Amino acid sequence: MEDFDVSAWLGLLSQTTRFITLDTTAADGLIVERFEGREAVNDDFRFELDCVSASAFIDIKPLVGQPISVGIATAAGGRRYWHGIITHAASLGADGGLARYRLDMQSGLALLALRRNALIFQDRNALDVVTQVLADYPQLKVRTEVTTALRTRPICTQYRETDLAFVQRLLGEEGLSYRFEHDQTSSDDGPGHTLVIFDTQAAQPTGAPASVRFHRIDATEQDDAVSVFSERRQLVPDQVTTASWKADQVVSVAGNAQAPHDGNAPELPSLDVFDADRSGRFDTAAQAQHYATHRLDALRLPARTFRGQGAVRTLEAGKSYVLTQHPDLSGQAFVPLTLDHVATNNLGTALPHLRGSQTDDRALGKGSYRQQFDAVPAGTPIAPAHRDRPLAPGVQTAIVTGVPGDTLTGTRDHQVRVQFPWQRGTAPLPGGLTDTMSQHLPQGHAPGDHHSGTWVRVAEANAGAHHGHSFVPRIGSEVLVEYAHGDIDHPVVVGQLYNGPATPPFAAGENSGANHPGTLSGVQTQTLDGQSGSRWVLDDASGQLRHSLNHSIADSQLNLGYLIDQSGNTRGGYRGEGFELITAGWAVVRAGEGLLLSGTARSQGQSTQMDAAEAIGQLKAASATAKRLDSAATQAKAGGLTANSAQTDLQQAIDPSQSGKYTGPVNGQAASKPSGNQRSGGDPVERFAQPAVLMESPESVALTTPKSAASFAGEHQHLTSQRDTHLAAGATLAAVSGDAASLYTADGGINVIANHGPVSLEAHTDAMDILADQSVTVTSTTDSIQVLAKDKIVLQSGQSQITLDGQNITIACPGNFTVKSGTHEWLGGEGQAANLDELPYQLITPIKQRYSLRWQALSAVDGSLASGVDVIALEDGSSTVKLEATTGGDGRSARQQHQEEPQDYAALVGSGDWVALATTDDSPQPLEYDDWLDTEAEA
Repeated sequence: MEDFDVSAWLGLLSQTTRFITLDTTAADGLIVERFEGREAVNDDFRFELDCVSASAFIDIKPLVGQPISVGIATAAGGRRYWHGIITHAASLGADGGLARYRLDMQSGLALLALRRNALIFQDRNALDVVTQVLADYPQLKVRTEVTTALRTRPICTQYRETDLAFVQRLLGEEGLSYRFEHDQTSSDDGPGHTLVIFDTQAAQPTGAPASVRFHRIDATEQDDAVSVFSERRQLVPDQVTTASWKADQVVSVAGNAQAPHDGNAPELPSLDVFDADRSGRFDTAAQAQHYATHRLDALRLPARTFRGQGAVRTLEAGKSYVLTQHPDLSGQAFVPLTLDHVATNNLGTALPHLRGSQTDDRALGKGSYRQQFDAVPAGTPIAPAHRDRPLAPGVQTAIVTGVPGDTLTGTRDHQVRVQFPWQRGTAPLPGGLTDTMSQHLPQGHAPGDHHSGTWVRVAEANAGAHHGHSFVPRIGSEVLVEYAHGDIDHPVVVGQLYNGPATPPFAAGENSGANHPGTLSGVQTQTLDGQSGSRWVLDDASGQLRHSLNHSIADSQLNLGYLIDQSGNTRGGYRGEGFELITAGWAVVRAGEGLLLSGTARSQGQSTQMDAAEAIGQLKAASATAKRLDSAATQAKAGGLTANSAQTDLQQAIDPSQSGKYTGPVNGQAASKPSGNQRSGGDPVERFAQPAVLMESPESVALTTPKSAASFAGEHQHLTSQRDTHLAAGATLAAVSGDAASLYTADGGINVIANHGPVSLEAHTDAMDILADQSVTVTSTTDSIQVLAKDKIVLQSGQSQITLDGQNITIACPGNFTVKSGTHEWLGGEGQAANLDELPYQLITPIKQRYSLRWQALSAVDGSLASGVDVIALEDGSSTVKLEATTGGDGRSARQQHQEEPQDYAALVGSGDWVALATTDDSPQPLEYDDWLDTEAEA
C-alpha cells in the first residue's frame, strides 16, 4: 500500500464536487468510494456501497434501518438518485486514520422479508390484500396502475409466510407486476421511492430522455450511450391451459391461451403448460382465461430479449426507451427488466483500496459508471413468473364457530365456519392472542362467530346426491382440518375430535369409570338444547353381542341380541336375549303387503322372509276340520259353516303352491330359492298375494289385558281348534247374531246349565222345536212345570193324544181310556185365560263398511307442512276427475267418506299455477318429481 497523507485527504472528503454523493442523517462524514447495484422488475433493488471516512469510530448500530439516498452525476449536469433504507452496515477497518465502511441499501420491501405471519383475509381481491399488508410499512409508498377487475376471494390465507413471499405470490397469481420509481431529489423526507404495481394492460411509461444512442464510450464523449446491444431468442411454451373444479356447481372452469403462430417458425409439437393444481380458483371462465393469459405472458418473456451494456445513467427498469444509431436495431423500443450498476467516485488516485480488484476499478476509471441490462421489446406484456403456493402443513385442528347463542350454524351444502388457534383478534380461542401486531388491522381476524374465515366443507364417509351421512359439527366442537391439494385457502373438515371438556359418549379405559375396556361403540346425538337425543350402541363384549337403538322421547328402544341395561358408558344387568321393542308412547307396525308374526325359528336365520310353512300347514288342517264339521252340521240340518270360502281365499293368498309367491324376477333378480350351490333355481320365493296379517307359533299364543279387548271382522271371523275351544266369562257371556245362530256337536252332548238363575229359550217370530232321538225329560225339582199356549196344546204319544183347545179338552185313543183316582168329581164348567208375555221383535239393520281418504302435503325442500296445495284425484288408469281438494293449515285435506267399497286413485299434487308439459299422450300427465321440487324451492 502506497503512503498517503491523511490530513491532505481530510479536505478532499467533501461531496461538493463528487461524482457520487451519499445523503443520510444517521452518519456524517461518509463518502462513497464505489458502489454496485441491481434493479429489476418484480424484484427488490439492492446496492452495496463502499464508503470511506476520516473517523474510525462511527457507530454502525443506528445506521441500520435509516433512510439513505445515493446520487450520481448525469451527463446533463444534474443527478440521478436512488433512495432506500440501510439494511446492512459493516466496519471494514482503518489504515492510518482512514476508515472504511460498507452499507447495503434496499427498498422497504426488505422489511417484508423479516416478518413471518399468519393472517386470514376475507372477501377481498388480491390487490386489496396486498395494499393492506403494505400499509403496515411506512417506508414504502405504493401506487397502483391496475386496469383489470380482480376476482373477490372468499378467503385469502397467509400462513407461515413472510409478508414479502405472500405479497409476491398474490401478485403473481393475478398477473400483477411491480417496479420502483425514485424521487429525483436528495431530500430524505419520506421513503423517496415508490412501489408501482401494474398489470399487462397498463400503459408502459417512457423514460427521460426517451431515447438512447448506440455509441462507443470514452472520455471524449459527453453524452451517455449504449455500447453493446444484441438480440436473443429462446424457445418457450406456446400455450397455457388451466382448469379448476368448482364444487358448488359440480363443473370444471377452464381457460386456454395460445401464442400467435409464427409462419416462419419450424413446425413443433404443441408446447402446452397445463395448470390444474387446485380447485376453487375461478368463479367464471373469464377468470380462468385471464389467468391462462398472464401465465403465458410470463412464460414467453424470454422468447425475444436484448442484452445491453453501456453508461446511460438515467436508464430505469420498467420504462420504455428508443435505441438510435444502431446499425440493425435503430428505432427499436425496449424496456429494461434488469439493470446491473457499477460506479466509482472521483476521490483521487492516491486513496488506497481495500478491495482486491484495484485493477478493475482503475480500468473503470475514477468518477466512472457502467451498466449491464436485459430488456424486452416495448409493448411486450410484462407478467411476473409463477410462484408456487407453499403446501399446507398436513392437518390442523380448529373450533367450529357460528351465530352467538346458536348451537348450529351451517349451510345447505354441509358447511360450517371454523377458527384456528393461530388466529388473533378480538375473540381468539381460549388462551389465544388479541394483539394482531398490525396498525391497519387492529380488530384482527379472530371474531369468534359466524364471520370467522369462510364456509368450510365437511367431508363424510359417504356423500352423494340426496344420500350419504350427515353429521354437522356444532359450535364449539373441535374438528380436524385438511387442505384440498395442500392449498391453505381450501380447508376441508375431515373429522371431529374429542378433547378435555368433550368426552366420548361411550368412554372407556383409564379414568373413565366404565366397567369394560371399550366394548361399546356407536353414535350418540344431542338435542340443540344440550339434552340427550338418539343413541345407537354396538356392544362387542365376548359372547354378549348387542345392538341398541334408543331415543329419549318416550324412552323408545329397539334392542337386538344380548339384552342388558345400560346407563351412560356402563354395562348393566342381564335382561334376556333376542329382540326387544320398547316405548313409553305409541307404537305401530304397518305392512302394506302383509305381516307375518312367527314363533317358529329358522336355523341361523335361513329361508326366505315370508316363509310361513308351519302356519300354512296349520291353516290347512284347521280348514279341513272346519269342512268336516260343516258337512256334518249340514247333514244334521244344524246350519253349515258358510264362511269357509273366505278361509280358503286366505290360504290361497299365502300358500306358495298357489298365489303366495313371486311369479317373475324382482328388480332383475330371479325370485327363486337357492338350489345347491346356486343363488337361485329352486322353489319360488314366498310372498302374500294380499296384505294379510298372519300370527303363528309352534306353542301357545296368548292375548291378555286387564281391561277390555275387541276383535272385529268386516266380513267373516273363524275360530277353529283341532281339540277344545273354551269361552269363559267371569260375569256375562253373550253371543249375538244379526241373522241366524246354530249350535251343533257332532259327537257328544250339549249342556245348558244356569247355576243360579233361569234358563230361557225363546223363538220370537216362529216355532220352536225340541227334538230328541230318545227320551225327553222335563223336571222341576222344587216347584211346578207350566205349559202355556194361546190357542191349543196337543200332547201325543203313539195314536193317543190330549188336545187342549180353547174351552175344550179332547182325549182320543184307539184303546182303553183309564182314569184312576180315589174320588171322581165332575163340577160345572170353569176357565181362565193363559197369562202369556209378549215377545219383543225388532229387525237389525246391517252396518255397511265405510271407507275414507285424505291427503297430507309436505314441502319437498324442508319437510314442513304445506298448506294451500291442490289435490286432484283421478280414477285409477283414467283422466276422469273424481274429486278436488286443497290442504289446510295442518297440511291435510278434508277427509273424503263417500266410498262403500275401497277404490284406487291417481293424484295430481301441486301449488300455484298448473304447468302444462308437452306430451304425446292424450291424457294429462302429472308433473315429474324434479319439476315439483323446483317449483317448491322457488316458492
